[in-house]
Amino acid sequence: DGHCRAFDRNARGTIFGSGVGMVLLKRLDHALRDRDPIWGVVKGSAVNNDGGLKVGYMAPAGDGQAAVVAEALAVAQVEPESVTFVEAHGTGTELGDPIEIAGLTEAFRLGTERRQYCAVGSVKTNIGHMQITSGIAGFIKATLALERALIPATLHYQSPNPAIDFASSPFFVNTQPLPWQPAGKRRAGVNSLGIGGTNAHAILEEAPPLPTLEASPARAL
Repeated sequence: DGHCRAFDRNARGTIFGSGVGMVLLKRLDHALRDRDPIWGVVKGSAVNNDGGLKVGYMAPAGDGQAAVVAEALAVAQVEPESVTFVEAHGTGTELGDPIEIAGLTEAFRLGTERRQYCAVGSVKTNIGHMQITSGIAGFIKATLALERALIPATLHYQSPNPAIDFASSPFFVNTQPLPWQPAGKRRAGVNSLGIGGTNAHAILEEAPPLPTLEASPARAL
């Protein structure tokens, strides 16, 4: 119907587009030293490929997705409870969305039993599936959300896909812009999944404040 309905019971598939995205990565200590504007910090990331375990080229595999999220959390050295937003791949397919949420839940359950504390969304509901650019689009969305302390709404969501057990998961879908002020630092996960079996996940954190400039000593008159 021309809409991407990620996680929704009326999801019937994605809608494709094309685009390009680019970010500048720099060591945090160098960026702080140079007083660059910092939009977010990459705490850790992981990539794997579950192609040999997939039942078909285009069929997603939950175990590989769970493994890459768990590895990214371990590399970032953060607890799942500290991640309060996940920018999901969220293609809006009847098969893919439940497998993705199940994989995320499996990884988060290694560190927490809390339910429905972490918002989950997909920029594909705004701009469609940018194909090989979809991962960087989600990365940019999550970084801007960190910087603005606001989680954007996920569009076209009315009721959950019946194959997704949100009630028992750490996740919920926010349908309105959500002010983002957790007890600790703002942290987000970004999920990007390739048809051929490549899975990627990154853990992002809000930027630290720039160091205060030392006042120059006053010159004697």
